[in-house]
Amino acid sequence: MILVQAAAGIVESAVGARAEELVVHLLIQVIAILVATRVVVRSVRMLGQTDVSGEILAGLVLGPSCLGALAPVAMHRLFTPATSPIFVGLAQIGLVLLMFQIGLEFRFKTSLSASKRAVAVVSLAGMLVPFALGWLSAPWFYQHFSEPRPQLLGFRLFFGIALSITAIPILGRIFMELRLSHTRTAALTIGAAAIDDVAGWLLLGVVTLIVRQQFSTGLLLARICSLAVYVAFVFMVAGPLLKRVIAAHLERHRGLQPGAIAWILLILFVSGTVTSLIGVFAIIGGFVVGVALHEDRSLVEQWKTRVSPLVNAFFLPIFFAYTGLRTDLGTLSGAGQWGVCLMVVGVAFVSKLAGAYAGARLVGESNRSALAIGVCMNTRALMELIAINVGYDLGVIPRSMFAMLVIMAITSTFMATPLIRWLLRGQESSSAVVPEQEGSARHAA
Repeated sequence: MILVQAAAGIVESAVGARAEELVVHLLIQVIAILVATRVVVRSVRMLGQTDVSGEILAGLVLGPSCLGALAPVAMHRLFTPATSPIFVGLAQIGLVLLMFQIGLEFRFKTSLSASKRAVAVVSLAGMLVPFALGWLSAPWFYQHFSEPRPQLLGFRLFFGIALSITAIPILGRIFMELRLSHTRTAALTIGAAAIDDVAGWLLLGVVTLIVRQQFSTGLLLARICSLAVYVAFVFMVAGPLLKRVIAAHLERHRGLQPGAIAWILLILFVSGTVTSLIGVFAIIGGFVVGVALHEDRSLVEQWKTRVSPLVNAFFLPIFFAYTGLRTDLGTLSGAGQWGVCLMVVGVAFVSKLAGAYAGARLVGESNRSALAIGVCMNTRALMELIAINVGYDLGVIPRSMFAMLVIMAITSTFMATPLIRWLLRGQESSSAVVPEQEGSARHAA
């Protein structure tokens, strides 16, 4: 309501009666999200699952799939349209920050040091096979959509990406909790997942351009070139300069000061604005800056200490609630729709398992180790949800398929922990988690 008034040129006090009414309603929403998140997280911990799994489920609990089905009036009163723009804005800002943190987590030199060839082969097979099967099977799923249907090409591209995603932060958390971070399986999987995700997010940016430009070849090529030039600028010019400035700041102040955090936030938001103007989503801008700065481990540790707790405890649950509000399992009506959903889960799990397994066997891994790597690469969760939200916003993923892909992300992630525990039984370490994986584990917490 206030946003509508502002658009009409009416300026109202930020502490006026209407503003107070709006902020109280927003605070009630945040309270509901945080309470639901803590309750569900505690419940899934007893099932041996990670916190992020519980946060994803908490989002579904608050949405039309659960609360909306049991008490639709209460859900609509709680998540009123009046606060929707603010709610969406908080979720998107949180995603830019989260993608920056995910970019910071990539440690290519550490991940690739043990066996570069093995990591490269597992990564390539673990991405190409599911993308290819997603591309080939997409027309079959497309025929089960109700009218009006999205563009087939756009859907095929996003479906392939959705099946190719691996959530590296979740992997770090699982390996830490199971005391398996020291194993060769963990090293290969983390390295392969890191490469997959970098390639996946860059591919997501290119696919976004293809869909948004409605296949205008000249403008599409211009924007792809613009994205490539910007990424090269960040990696070769802005990144090294920022690393020198940040290193000098950390040496001078022995820590990351509030002023420096403000400047980093400014750079993130500028980067997000640039990528958005190019034609891809703002989250790509945050991710690119994170990857460019990931070698400065002092910055990474300072950011985890000073900023990440707020992002993980506040913005991340809001994003999951945002996804949950867009997911309505009621759209999957009848055995036919649930059969299609089962096929989505099956194609996603089998294609990723087959690709990673084949790659691992090619480089000499044992049958059991290759199976473990294939299972690990199936953990999608958070990364999957980000990707499918992008596709949903672009209109290439229908609401029913969006619900199926959310189910797929949750199912594949929930299956991973017990299967990894079984496949790597006896390899647990009694010592603390090795430093290389500790960062990823904390990030996913």
